Amino acid sequence: MPRRAYDEAVKALASALLLLFLSWPLTAAEALDPFAPIQQRDQQLRQQNQLDQLRRDQQIQNLQQQQDTARVQGQIDNLRNNPDNLRNDLRSTTVQPGDVDRMQLNLNRLQNEQQLKRVETEQKIQQLQQLQKQGDNARSQRQAGELTRQQQIDRMQQRQKLDDIEEDLRRFENNSHSR
Repeated sequence: MPRRAYDEAVKALASALLLLFLSWPLTAAEALDPFAPIQQRDQQLRQQNQLDQLRRDQQIQNLQQQQDTARVQGQIDNLRNNPDNLRNDLRSTTVQPGDVDRMQLNLNRLQNEQQLKRVETEQKIQQLQQLQKQGDNARSQRQAGELTRQQQIDRMQQRQKLDDIEEDLRRFENNSHSR
């Protein structure tokens, strides 16, 4: 073999080896780490626990919302069904039928908003599961944190709306009892 052909063959082999070495995936390096499978499994368990916690929090919140809205609905129904509370005379300081209708409408809107938030949250949790399956851990963690923060904000806003409806109810009930 001529020297030039030998040099070209060695260069090609060296280039191929260099390319192979540079393109060696990180998973091969992780395979050399005896703790990599344990760490990976631990990471998957943490992510699964985080998703499970998000679901449990959502279920608890849903139950609390249902109980709270049922209580307020009972107060609205009591106000509506007690003929001593309602007066069609606009000069009266007691509750007007329109006031009760407005409170009912506000409660209905709140319930619709809560239902929409429940569906959106479940969709986001499913997206997080997909990211987890794809192995996109950083993005999954970031989005789970964002979802948790957004849930807290939504809960506070919905709680404030329910509190506003209850405040209206108390005001009307106090007016009707003072007569």
